[in-house]
Formats: sequence, C-alpha cells, structure tokens
Amino acid sequence: MTSLIPVFQLLASALANTLRRLGFAIGVAFCLFSLSVSAQAQEEGESGAGFFKYLPAVPQVKLPNLDLIPFWTDDLKKGRKAYNKGDYGRALKYFDRASEDGNSAADWYLGHMYRLGQGVPTDDAVAYSYYQRVAENYDPDEPDHKRLQIMVDCQIWMAYYIRKGVRSAGIKADPARAARVYLRLASTYGHPESQFALGVMNMRGEGVKKNPQQGLKWLTAAARKRHPGAQAYLGDLYLKGSNVRQDQVRALMWYFLAAKTTRPEVDGAIIERYAELSSSSEEDERLEAEARARVWAEQYPAN
Repeated sequence: MTSLIPVFQLLASALANTLRRLGFAIGVAFCLFSLSVSAQAQEEGESGAGFFKYLPAVPQVKLPNLDLIPFWTDDLKKGRKAYNKGDYGRALKYFDRASEDGNSAADWYLGHMYRLGQGVPTDDAVAYSYYQRVAENYDPDEPDHKRLQIMVDCQIWMAYYIRKGVRSAGIKADPARAARVYLRLASTYGHPESQFALGVMNMRGEGVKKNPQQGLKWLTAAARKRHPGAQAYLGDLYLKGSNVRQDQVRALMWYFLAAKTTRPEVDGAIIERYAELSSSSEEDERLEAEARARVWAEQYPAN
C-alpha cells in the first residue's frame, strides 16, 4: 500500500498544476472579455453619430498585432476622446494632425464630421474624399479587425454617396455602381447596411432589375441583424400590403423591433412612427405584436 503513495502524490501534483493553469486561462479570458466590454462602452458615443459600427463577419479573425499600435497614435486617442465628449473643434485639430501623418482612422472620423457638420460646415464632397482615401487602401486580408471595419465602413459610405450623387464633387448618381459595391460587401461580410440597401433597391428597381422577392430576402437578412431601417421598411410593407399580405399585427411587430433597436438621436422618426401606429391599434393587436417581437428578439438578439 505504501508503494502507491508516491503515485498518488504525483497524480495530486499533476492535478494541482492543471487546475492552476486552468485558473490562469480563465483569468486571461475574463480579462479579455472585460477589455472587450470596456472598448464597447468607449464606442457608445460614436454609435449615435452615423457610424455603422458593424464588425464584418470575417472567418478566422485574428487579434490585432501589437506591432500595429502606432495606428492608435496619441493624436488619434485625444481626438477620439474629444469627439465622444462633443468637443468637435478640439477633435478636428487632433484628427487633422493624425490625418497628415497618414492615419486612416483619422480620415474615417473626418469623413463623418464633414458629412454631419460636426465642428465644420457640412460638406459631402470633402466627406467623400476622406472616405475614398480610406477605401482605396482596402485589403481583404487585413489582420487587424478594427482597421478592416473602418475600411468596410468607408466603402459603405462611398456607395451611399455614389448611389445619390455628390454634385459639389462632380459625382453623378450611379445606383448600378452602388448596387455592385453593396452586393460585394453583403456577400463578403454579411453587412446589414448593404443588405438593407440592396433590399430597398430591389424593391424599387433602383440600379438593379426590380425584384420584390429578392428585395424581401435582403430586407429580412438585414432585419435578422437588427437593422432598424430594414425592420421599419418591412413594417411599412405589411402595413400597406405592398408585395406581401397586409397584416397589421406583423407591421406593428416590425416597428416595435425597429423602435427598440434604434436610438432617438439616430432615427427618432422610427420611434415616433411606432408610437403613432401603436396608439391607433387595438389593444389585442398591440399585445400580440409585442409578444411576437419578443420571440423574434430572442431568436435574433441585437449585437
């Protein structure tokens, strides 16, 4: 019996080492999760300013290479901090300086600021030029997920401008070209903004051959990613019975989801529209719509 004691001691020692390593791994995982949550909280100030903030669905995503840290320079960090505080004049100074150093993230911010008129006069031509600078450096094999997100986001905004045209920049509206960009981004990354745009364009026959059934598929795909515009558009289709069977409850369901997904500062019209529809509906219709919406939300939770 005594001869077995050393064996038990070795087994106990091995088990202890394994548990320590497991504890360390769990600790590392928790820290990474905490950093992720912290980063998400820091970006909340941007989400209401027209940033799509959708992470492209790239297979085998790698963590950012620490050698690329200069991408997040002091000027960029200071600019972002000022931007999220609403101090656009100060943000502009830092972003301009970072942009002169060739920082694509600074160009991304500047594109939004000129598009939205934040600290500068609204200028779609200048906004387009900044988005274009970033998009021209697009690399589908970019290992840094944040850089890739910025590149894709700028292509989305370029497609937006190409679709409607930018007179001040001498860019004529070209919906067909925009549709090709949207299709590539929707197919490659499953980007909900591209899916929404393709849905609307297929419904209208804008830049593509009119195909309501294909439009409904694209809209539903975007709605599953909780795109508020797609959800509201589906709500309108069911409300009017346009290319679908008219259904008041389903229309309310889609608008309920859209109102819960968006923010007042982003698209208050959706929230106001839902309130209007809800107040003019029967109580049993509203309750059923909300119940259906909750089931849908559980199946397709917001990111």
